Amino acid sequence: MSEQLREGLAGLGSPTGRRGFLKWSGAAAAVVVVGGACDNFGDKESVELLGARTGPGAVVTFDFSNDIGILNFAFALEQLEAAFYQAVVTSSTFAATFTTQEQRILTDLRDHEVAHRDFFKAAIPAGSRIPDLTPNLSSVNLANKAAVLTTARTFEDLGVQAYNGAGPLFSNTAQGQAFLTVAGKIVSVEARHAAAIRDLLNPKTKGVNSFAPGDFDDFGAPGNILGLAQPFIVETLRAINVPTIS
Repeated sequence: MSEQLREGLAGLGSPTGRRGFLKWSGAAAAVVVVGGACDNFGDKESVELLGARTGPGAVVTFDFSNDIGILNFAFALEQLEAAFYQAVVTSSTFAATFTTQEQRILTDLRDHEVAHRDFFKAAIPAGSRIPDLTPNLSSVNLANKAAVLTTARTFEDLGVQAYNGAGPLFSNTAQGQAFLTVAGKIVSVEARHAAAIRDLLNPKTKGVNSFAPGDFDDFGAPGNILGLAQPFIVETLRAINVPTIS
């Protein structure tokens, strides 16, 4: 791993470092992958598979045979989470629905998810990146606290399971292991989010809705994760070349 990459990964813990890494990833990551995985997306058919258009009827395909496909998978989920929390905190009923402390927590979560989304958008070369997806949050009553928090719990649990399931799929190369390191830093934050949301739903209670439901978190197969996310995204999501995880 290069010294520049090592410094960038170490800096993700602070806002300043995260901004610096985003600047780095937009240029350097493109150089790292352009000679490898990006060659798989040079023809017209591949561009269409990536989902060059969006909206109803568009199909966005995630190819899990390479590191970039896995990054696109994470990018899609971070887009959904960022869009959800953005809708929550900008809702006209936000202040009336949530206490000041709850507003602060949800705003922090929004900021984290936006940072995750923007990281992946900068790290994936434009020619290999899926488009910005169209969220469908019509089923979520933003004026109802329980509905918002239950949906947040669903998304955070989905994120943890997605990263746990996709992590083993990264290639055993310097590039793949660097991306795995970043995924590890993100999944731990998603788990903290899940705990915070659970505490808002059922403060200091035990059982299925406690801050940590089990001793070990589950992992989710990418195809199953996309199926659970599908109702909240307009485009049709499709997974191909998904290895079996034992």
